[in-house]
Amino acid sequence: METKSTNIGMTYGLISGLASVIFGLLLYLNGAKSFVSPIAWLGFAIPIVVAVLAAAKQKKTNGGYLDFAAALKVIFTTFVIGTVISSFFNYILLNFIDIPFREALAQESTEKMQEMMQKFGAPQDAIDKATEESLKGNNYTLGKTSLSAAFLCIFWFIVSLIIAAIIKKKKPEFPAAQ
Repeated sequence: METKSTNIGMTYGLISGLASVIFGLLLYLNGAKSFVSPIAWLGFAIPIVVAVLAAAKQKKTNGGYLDFAAALKVIFTTFVIGTVISSFFNYILLNFIDIPFREALAQESTEKMQEMMQKFGAPQDAIDKATEESLKGNNYTLGKTSLSAAFLCIFWFIVSLIIAAIIKKKKPEFPAAQ
């Protein structure tokens, strides 16, 4: 049974990663503005939907029952594998395939950050300093991409706990009398 939950988590993790890569490609083809637009936030729905489907598949495989630990395992495995694939794709895209796009993305991100800081009433010198820091260097290095993926996995673990709590179904200790 252990192998099956790992296989389901890995399979659905690959599906999540592939779907996220396709979504990322669509954003890429629409330009840097799409990467920082509200539509980009839909990218968070992809892994959530796939993780719920993975848990449902595991539950079905287990005869309609799934304890919390098994649900957590399959859901979190799905999230981690999907995140690693998506992060690796973004790293390759932004550092080897299209470096000018990375620079345009940095510019768009900085403009969004400036707008947000102005909305919250930040002083102009703080905005200028943040802008300078934001545009300095490559924000998509292997180290920064890995750190971002690690923080995203922490977020996904919390989401995994919530989904596992919702989808779990304990097998009754005694079979129901017929």
